[in-house]
Amino acid sequence: MTLNSFNLYAMKWKNSFILLVFVVGFTACNQLHEDANVHESTTFITNDTIPEMRSTINPEPVAKYEKPVIDPLNNWKFAVSVSETKYRFNYVLKMHYKEIDESDTLRIPNFGTEPIVEIHKGENEYSCIIGFLDKKKEFKEYKKVAIKGQQMTYTSLKRYFVGVYRNVIQ
Repeated sequence: MTLNSFNLYAMKWKNSFILLVFVVGFTACNQLHEDANVHESTTFITNDTIPEMRSTINPEPVAKYEKPVIDPLNNWKFAVSVSETKYRFNYVLKMHYKEIDESDTLRIPNFGTEPIVEIHKGENEYSCIIGFLDKKKEFKEYKKVAIKGQQMTYTSLKRYFVGVYRNVIQ
């Protein structure tokens, strides 16, 4: 290999490396920009006295929201309901708009108290905010269900993190 071909080879790798660094940096910055709209809260609880499993499951939804959809030929509605599962901090979320039915699992963070889920009216006619009450009984926004252009959207508004500390006696 001659010196000129070695320099050409090294320059080619150098350019590829610079391009790779640029792409990774751009992707990372773009991800940070997208997450900038998400608010985060961190709460630390000192014990985990709430059992993971429920002894009884309420067959009725613990929270629901309904709004009729005005249509002269159909009896449609926009509806969201949250129901308990056997796991205390997991709920079944059911969403309905006209003939669209969707469901998902809603996971509520364990703040060391019995979870209380609520649904509040959103800013638009066919939207609602799903959240829960914290230890101070303040509503914490969590998810949003909305209709945009005849499409149902399900969006995370905020993220919540919980740390659990246990005292180990030796």
